[in-house]
Amino acid sequence: MIRTFIQKDLQYVIEAHIRIDRDEYNYDDSFAACINEAVKQGQNLRQEIQR
Repeated sequence: MIRTFIQKDLQYVIEAHIRIDRDEYNYDDSFAACINEAVKQGQNLRQEIQR
């Protein structure tokens, strides 16, 4: 069974996403920067919605 996402899982999810895409699609570290920026924007949007 997969448990509910908790905030401390976020860094693992980001790193796994980057690692998988690097291994399967040969993406470089510039892609990692895009993923981190997208996650940051998503967190900001979520905070705004919760206000």
